[in-house]
Amino acid sequence: MRIGTIFDVAVRAMSTYKQAIDVTSNNISNAGNKDYSRQRAQFGTVTAENGRGAGVRLADVQRIKDDLLGVQIRNYNSKSSDANKRAEILSQIEAIVAEPSDVGLANYLTEFFNSWDKLSAQPNSTSLRLNVIQKAQSVSDRFEQMLTGLNDIQTSLQREAHNDVDAINSYLRDINDYNKKISESELRNIKANELKDQRDAVIDKLSKIVNVSVQNNPNGSVTVNVGGLFGADVSSVNEFDIKIINSQLRLVSKSDTNSIAYMNSGSLFAVSDMYSNTINKYKTNLESLESSFVNNINAVHMSGNTLINGASSSTGVPFFGERDLNGNVINAISGGQLRINPAILTNPSNIAASSLANNDGNGMNANSIARLMETRIPELSDKTFLDYYNMTMNGLGLDKVSADNAIQSSDAILLQLENQKTSTSGVSLDEEMTNVLQFQRCYDAASKMVKVADEMMQTILQMV
Repeated sequence: MRIGTIFDVAVRAMSTYKQAIDVTSNNISNAGNKDYSRQRAQFGTVTAENGRGAGVRLADVQRIKDDLLGVQIRNYNSKSSDANKRAEILSQIEAIVAEPSDVGLANYLTEFFNSWDKLSAQPNSTSLRLNVIQKAQSVSDRFEQMLTGLNDIQTSLQREAHNDVDAINSYLRDINDYNKKISESELRNIKANELKDQRDAVIDKLSKIVNVSVQNNPNGSVTVNVGGLFGADVSSVNEFDIKIINSQLRLVSKSDTNSIAYMNSGSLFAVSDMYSNTINKYKTNLESLESSFVNNINAVHMSGNTLINGASSSTGVPFFGERDLNGNVINAISGGQLRINPAILTNPSNIAASSLANNDGNGMNANSIARLMETRIPELSDKTFLDYYNMTMNGLGLDKVSADNAIQSSDAILLQLENQKTSTSGVSLDEEMTNVLQFQRCYDAASKMVKVADEMMQTILQMV
């Protein structure tokens, strides 16, 4: 080997191991960065024209990344975010229904029917009639508070969905920008490992909002799909929007609202499903209970008789609402609130406690209304009022338990996956310090080769 070749080999080795030390230093400096993927210096042999080895070169800076593990983490990111958002919304609903408690609808219904039971024993008592009105008003207010609260949550979820879509569109634009930068770097044979880490971090954030799929492309870019619809690649970005279609909150492509994303996880899916299905289910059950309650109370009350007013008692008086000119009951429910008959509010003697005309001492009709508490109602799946309401509350409780269990299971799996990611892509300071020492020794050895070659050159020059 010529002395000049020795110089070349040694200098090339010094440059190579200097770059390797730079790679290792970068790893060490990013040891606390959870989005960073460890990099590894890959060495290759330089071959001269005569086929002999001509030293070492830095063949590649490899990014240590398990793509399959990344897919699993994104999937469970979506599931965990979905479960957490559901649990959060269900907690808000639990706060509204306030069950079990003294201010819950179940307690107010019980007190309402008990007030009729007391009135049946003393049908002439004005104070007990006022008590019936007061308890009815408490039931009315509670229905209105619950239904208004559920409506308010839906309004809030609609705003949250629009915020989530804004975040989705922003993340997709970021992914498109990163794709362009990465592709340009790869075309110039410049490694863009840090840019890929930053892009993956954005994709992970996106996966917490909605389910995504990622396809790797040859130029280093990726194609990201959102709910089965195209999201972004190196050349273009698809923007999304939120639309209410058939009372369902849907994620659609802004350029084609007929293209609906199929969501199955993520916080936006939880928001959409809770808005479109779960909360509507609770509202429907409460509205069915409220309507049946009014109709059954009115049916019995209208068959009874008021106190004698003037010469006789009156019958056919509804407890909730009032009768129009055609005799139909109107305005019994308005805005989720029960409307007590104004004639009863102004004159409690119009409460029909008696089953007999002109018999103020009869309380059988009040007793019949009190017994409705234990009556199975056909339109309520053959359940009593309280049983039907408790069925709805039990469903709410089970939904909350299911969400809490989903949080625990998904978070446990996600923790395992993150630990695997750390062991694969994370930086081990012990390993990196070992590499630093190894590369430094190689660098020192190469520098000594330069010194040896210089001494050989000096010896030759002195011989001339």
